[in-house]
Formats: sequence, structure tokens, C-alpha cells
Amino acid sequence: MLSNANLMFSPIYLPLLGAALILVCKSFFPTKVRRLAEYVGVIIGLAFPVIIVLSLYPVLQETGSIDAVAGSYRGIIGITFSFDGLSMLMILLAASVTIPSWIYSRKVGPGHSSFTALILIQNAAISAIAMTSDLFNLFVCLEVMGVAAYVLIASSQKGNAVYASFSYLMISSSAMVFFLLGTFGLYRLSGSLSYEGIAQGLAGLGPEAQKTALLCLVLLVVPILLRVAVMPLSLWLIDAHSKAPHAVSAMLSGVLLKIPLFALIRVFSLSPLSGAMSLPLSWAGTITALLAVLFALAQSDAKQLLAYHSISQIGYVVSAWGLALHYGLETRAGSLLLAASFFHAFCHALFKALLFLSIGTATDSGGNRNVYTLRGANRRLRQEGEKLPLTMLCYFIAALSITALPPFNGFFSKTLLTYSLKGGWQYVILSIAGAATVASFIKLSRIFLPSRQPLEPIMQGSLPRFPVSLHLGLLLLAVMCVLTGVFVPQVMAFIGTLLGQKQALGYGHDFFFNTPNMLKTSYTLLGGILLFAVAVSKPGAKVLHRIKALRGSFTDLFLGFASAIAALLIVLL
Repeated sequence: MLSNANLMFSPIYLPLLGAALILVCKSFFPTKVRRLAEYVGVIIGLAFPVIIVLSLYPVLQETGSIDAVAGSYRGIIGITFSFDGLSMLMILLAASVTIPSWIYSRKVGPGHSSFTALILIQNAAISAIAMTSDLFNLFVCLEVMGVAAYVLIASSQKGNAVYASFSYLMISSSAMVFFLLGTFGLYRLSGSLSYEGIAQGLAGLGPEAQKTALLCLVLLVVPILLRVAVMPLSLWLIDAHSKAPHAVSAMLSGVLLKIPLFALIRVFSLSPLSGAMSLPLSWAGTITALLAVLFALAQSDAKQLLAYHSISQIGYVVSAWGLALHYGLETRAGSLLLAASFFHAFCHALFKALLFLSIGTATDSGGNRNVYTLRGANRRLRQEGEKLPLTMLCYFIAALSITALPPFNGFFSKTLLTYSLKGGWQYVILSIAGAATVASFIKLSRIFLPSRQPLEPIMQGSLPRFPVSLHLGLLLLAVMCVLTGVFVPQVMAFIGTLLGQKQALGYGHDFFFNTPNMLKTSYTLLGGILLFAVAVSKPGAKVLHRIKALRGSFTDLFLGFASAIAALLIVLL
């Protein structure tokens, strides 16, 4: 019988085993065997890890974490891993988006076995990131996850997708050189690469060495923030998310932006000095939430609009996440902020993945991604063989979620997050960003309005386009958007238990559906309607046109990275 220490590694080795099975069968066996191997590989690599991870929940409740060393090495020289509540949450977040996105990709594409193998390799890297207690191993796993992402973005084999992938590759790889420099610096100072060893080594340093350690920590933090896409480190994301296949866009926005951020919590534990960075990062997240949603409102391309919203919503998460670290995770305020931050990250992963898949389906049917000219999307979907308006239904579930309207999950996560920020200027800024979110989704939703122009007939050879697998992926995400709202007390209790924060357990429906929260929701909705009216007016259209023209170039990616490092150093030193 496998021990808990062996079971904790299953989210790493099972996806790799599934990927190996798929690639071997692809190379040496006929088509029928390859197809069977692909489905078996997915069951092994995606379904089994979720079941095993959930089976360890009672153990975490009792012990708090499971610690192990890879291989049979001693802890002092081996690569250490720690599976705790945060690890479980990160792994479950990845699975909740990856599984529906893979199902969707079966018919929409990319549907080949190499794509499935890459997804499994990426999930193995995500699990390793969630559990590693070694700084160099964190670098390796981030790079494996990044390499898989580069290939997935380019998997449509279109020129613009390949260019977007190359841009992301260049800036990300360049940034990770600085991560390595920071790792080397901490190793020189502490003589260790494990989190525990580095923390012990840094604790006895003098003032000058502590400043050097802080510089090394900055070099670690900024490259990870680039992958999180906090402004001004987010320019790579627009092309990467908008040009990638729809299933890849869903995974990028739903998973790959969140995992590095929550892994960064462990980096912040290396030195008490790193806490000084948390407040500036919270400010950056708040400003990101507002600026990105204004850019989203200015977009004409539907997927670029969604890409900017990914940046905006991660701004919400970083705003609460940074304040949680500033107050301290052991405090009531810090524990509530961290729970609210993760809850919104999880809810955003679900509804943003659903948005990318549903909007991708609708715009493909219309043959147009321009929100100003595309109309009658639902009629086109019906003409192509969709008997029930499931795509439109799923879109509106996701749109109502991101605009924080009850009873969908975004209402509960945003309400809890903004409540935890109440009293600070962040609360005001995020409330304004919420109204702008409503306005931009009113704009996007117009693609489903009836078209005044007759639709061109579709060639019969292209029908049907709506197999069960396409709708199943959409419906899985839609159901999770609803259920995480309906069962919010249980979800928050689960998150709070895993994070070891009992303060997160006491938020039931009565907390969310009180008069102040409902009034705030009404004001946000009204503000969004008024802002949309301003945006479609002639003066508003001119302002939005100028905002849209501010989009940065490839060289601005490197300027933004250098500016972020310089800004943090100025604030800290």
C-alpha cells in the first residue's frame, strides 16, 4: 500500500506517465491504439490525480502538511517537497479548468495527441510548483510550465500565434535569467537552496548582507510577477491570449496566471524583509485592475477584450494578496484577505475560461471578432447546427459572473474581496473597476443581438459543428460557476480549512445578501450602464480610440520589466 508521501507525488508522476503513454503509442502504434491511449492517458494524468489529492484531505486536516524528499536522498542534499492545503488548492484549480478545456478541444482544436501530452506535462509542472520547497526546483518547474505554454500558444500553427508565442518566450526567458541571479545570490548568502535552509541562513545576516538578500528577492519576485501579468509586465499577454486557440486561452487565463502568484507566497517566507514588497505589489494590483479594464472597454476584438479583462481580474487578486502578506497571514485581516484572494482567483479561473470558450465558439461561427460589427451570433450558431442556445446561455452565465451579479460565483468572490479591502483606497478603485467591467460586457454582449443583415447560407459540408464534447466542456464550467455560488459557505469552509484560517469559515449567504452589499451591487450595475452610455457617445468613442492606440510594442516589454525592478528597488532601498 502506498504511503501518503508516495501519494503526494501522484499529481507529478501520473501526468508524466500519461504523456509518455500517449507519445509512445503515437510513435509506434496504429490510429485506433493511439486514440485509445490518448483517452487512457487523460484518465491517468488528469482524473486520477484529482481523486488521489482529494483522498489526502483528511490527512491535511490532521497534520497540516506531508513532507518528502524526491528519491531516496537525505533531506540536506535532496529536493524537498511539501504538500499542504495551498498545494491542494492550486492543483484543484488547475484541474477544474484543464479538464473542461481539454474536452472542448476535442472537436474545436487543437485535437491531436501531442496537444494532450503537452497539457499533461504542463499539469505535472504546475503540481511540482505547488509542492516544491526548493528554490532552484521552482525555477526548473516554472520553465517547464513556460515551455509547454509557448508550444500550446503556437499550436494553431498560424503566423500571428507563432509570433505571440515567440514574444512571450523572449521576455519570459530573459526575465528568468534574473530569477537565476537572485537564486544564486541567496545561495551564496545562505548556503542552501531549500526554503527552510535559506530562511535560516538569512536570519543571521548583518544589515549590509540583508540589503543584498533583499535585492536577490526582488530579482526573484519581478520575473514571477511578469508571468502573473501585473502592469507594466502584462504586455505579452494580449497577443498570447487572443491569438492562441480558444482552449489554450482558457487555460492560460484560468490557470497559468494564478499558479506563479500563489507559489510566490513561499518565496516571501524566505526573509522578513520581503514583507516590505507586499504593500507596493498590492498597490500595483489595484492600479492594474482599473487600467486594464479601461483598455478592455476600448477594444474592438472580442478576444483582446477578454485578454485585458484577465489582467484586470488578476489585479483584484494581487491587490488582496499583497495586503494579506502585508498584514501577516497569521492575523485575522491577513487570513481573510488571502482566502478572499484565492476564492476570487478560483472563481475567475472558471468564468474566464468559460468566456474564452463561449466567445471563441460564437466568433468562429460569425467569422468575425469585431464587437462593433458582429451581430446575430446566436442565429449563426443555430444555423450551423446548435439546436439549443447553449453557447449563448454559457456566455451569459460567465458574463454575469464576472460582472458580480448574483447568484453566480463572481458576485460572492468579488463581494468578499472588496469587503476585506473596505476602508482603504483600494476599495474605491476596485469599485470603479467593477462598473467598468459591467460596461465592457454590455458592449461585448451585443454580438448576440439580432442582425439586421441577412446571414449568408452555410455550405452543408461544414455541418454539424456542435458535437457533445464541445457543449460538455462549456456546461461543466457553467455548472461550476453556478455551484460555487450556491454552495459558497461550503466552498469557503473548504478553502479556509486548507489554508488553516478559521476566519474564512463564517461567511454564509446571509453575509452576502445583506442590504449594503445589494446596494453596492445595484450602484455598480447602474454605474456600468451609465459608463457604457458614455463610451458609445462621440466624445467617449474618441477617448477610447486614444486609449486603444496606447498599446505597447515588443521593446516595451523589456522596458516594463526594467521599470518594475527599478521601482521596487527605489521603494525598498
